Amino acid sequence: MKLNKFKIRELMAKKQIKTQSDLAQFLGMSKNQISNILSEKFNPIKSNVIQLADFLDVNPLEIIENNKDDK
Repeated sequence: MKLNKFKIRELMAKKQIKTQSDLAQFLGMSKNQISNILSEKFNPIKSNVIQLADFLDVNPLEIIENNKDDK
């Protein structure tokens, strides 16, 4: 599962959150944790995706990239 970073940035802007560090602080996570969640090298765990989506006031499916190659 990969997150749609463009959509997340768009939602962050709506909430006037400028950096991943700011987002991490609002979520009570470390900047490294947020970086890992948004990184293409890691698959975020479900609870982190839900927490991020809840904070951004969207359905988790709205921030997950639709990749037909995923199985």
